[in-house]
Amino acid sequence: MRPIGVVTFGLIFLAACHRDGVESPVPVRAVLSAVTPATFGPGDTVTLSGNALAPAIAGGSGTVLFGTVAARVLPGASDTIVRVIAPPCLPGGPLEVRISAGVVSSNSIAVSYTARSAPLSLAPYQSVTVSSAALGTCLTLPGDGSTYLVIGQFAAVGDPTDVVNWQIGTAAAGSAAGSVAAGAVRTTSDNRAERDFEATLRGIEHAVAPRVRAQLAASAAAARVSAALAPPALGTLRTFKVVATVSGSSFTSATARLVFAGDHVLLYVDTIGSGFSNTQYQALGALFDRDLYAIDINAFGSVSDVDQNGRVIALFTPKINALVPTTGCAFAGYVTGFFFGTDLLVSDPNSNKGEIFYSYIPDSTGTFSCPHTAESVLQVVAGTFLHQLQHMISFNQHVLLRGGAQEDIWLNEGLGQIAEELGSEYYETKYPPPSGRSTSTQLFPDSAGPFIQPQLLDAYVYLNSTRAHSVTSYNGGGSLEERGATWLFLRWLASQKGEDIFGRLVQTSNTGVANIEAQAGEPFGALFGDFSAALVVDSIPGLPRTSVPTRFRFGARNLRLLMAREAAVEQFISPWPLPVYILGIGGALSSNMIPGTMVHSSLTTPLGGANTALTFTEPLGVAFPAALGAQVTIFRMPQ
Repeated sequence: MRPIGVVTFGLIFLAACHRDGVESPVPVRAVLSAVTPATFGPGDTVTLSGNALAPAIAGGSGTVLFGTVAARVLPGASDTIVRVIAPPCLPGGPLEVRISAGVVSSNSIAVSYTARSAPLSLAPYQSVTVSSAALGTCLTLPGDGSTYLVIGQFAAVGDPTDVVNWQIGTAAAGSAAGSVAAGAVRTTSDNRAERDFEATLRGIEHAVAPRVRAQLAASAAAARVSAALAPPALGTLRTFKVVATVSGSSFTSATARLVFAGDHVLLYVDTIGSGFSNTQYQALGALFDRDLYAIDINAFGSVSDVDQNGRVIALFTPKINALVPTTGCAFAGYVTGFFFGTDLLVSDPNSNKGEIFYSYIPDSTGTFSCPHTAESVLQVVAGTFLHQLQHMISFNQHVLLRGGAQEDIWLNEGLGQIAEELGSEYYETKYPPPSGRSTSTQLFPDSAGPFIQPQLLDAYVYLNSTRAHSVTSYNGGGSLEERGATWLFLRWLASQKGEDIFGRLVQTSNTGVANIEAQAGEPFGALFGDFSAALVVDSIPGLPRTSVPTRFRFGARNLRLLMAREAAVEQFISPWPLPVYILGIGGALSSNMIPGTMVHSSLTTPLGGANTALTFTEPLGVAFPAALGAQVTIFRMPQ
């Protein structure tokens, strides 16, 4: 569990991500020859003919797109025939149909869509996502007593201070709008200092990226990883420039001694404060060098090597402890570790001209700032290294190798969370149940705990208020809830598109939503909509989890089981944190949200009654601006 008040600057922990013991499916290029009928409307059955069709959509990895909207695939797909239900609420006229399987897409076939309003025909466990602008005029829910999960969302990136009032309701009049409760679980381990410092570092890196690219053009070897060279002799001293303030505006010097030299990592310790014993540093160096380094490199790609030494430097110095003084760290938190992209800008006077991970040290007497025991630092530092190494790799892959921009902060931090989760996965594989566990109730081995426990806490507090915390629009460096939100989205995305999507998201010049869409092969709105449903229906109490389609599951991770265990560990009252509000016929729910958020509600239509229309608008029926990506996902619950 993350220590209370800790500022894990540039670092985050990550909830465990399973690969499910299955290799990621290789995308298959489907070829379409015909779509029949050529003219159809919402709810009609449409047949796609061609070659290699079933492999392209196997396991939910591929999607049939009508324009930018995913269609529902019917059972019985073969290599030559796939039958789908045409989506509702598309604009009338010509559009194109294609099959998308990640980065591989079929050819497109031109068809004609006849727009009309019709009762929505969904079988249990099926869903549709509809834009808010079209919702009120293009479909109704049939009066057959069915229960629907209705999720209003803003599937976009935007200003986290842009608060938008909304109302979800039915077309029937006469009932006053209700308000959504505002209560939320809070955690004392969140702190502003962590978020602000993280945002400061990423902001500085964004500013220096063009200069780093120019430097690369002048020296083509700057981003190339060197062959392993002989490291300096143990005991060698080196002086480093270390950022001295959380604003990143001033630097100090630290002289450190080389205490470990591996094939991939050099570990230096400041001469004015060692913190750990030499034996502990040897163990940390071996862990970084032999295990953790490979986890990140295999998942995300190569690091740069601007100093041409073939290694990453880990610098342990009390200068990191002192970034937040004793007067502030008790309530604002403290820095644990970070990567700083300025070190790759060799022309900068404060650059160390190499790849460096900075870490705080144990300081049980509080000599340099707030006290930290060796045990508490050991609980944090391995996950910090994985997280920051991901940032280092991302900067190399986006900026140095491809001359692009730094990854957007929400996606960069989410992938850092994934990096930490991979550390948990490493130990879960090494210690399958029940081995490596102190108690029989543990879901994870003891060694996985430091990597996954903080991620589960972040996810729990996010789920408690999905309408208040954004997946995509961070306030500064992102709160614990926001990082938990992005981790959950990426974890779900990998369960749909394969674990290799993490590497694809890093090894590209694309950023943000465009990066997600390019690597997933689907519009962000379609992904966000089904993710929002999966948060509730990944596992439904009383029903076999396998009854839920894979599109709405988090792979091998049972979300309800994870959250129930987290609630027990943290002594939270509720084993399941996500609220689902009741939306009555003729009633409404209203509150406010920001971009990248969602609200879940449940609606049961009257048996034998009239059809029910839904609306998702600003109060008084005003439509949302298009940039908000306002949409509603409707999922029919099992009866």
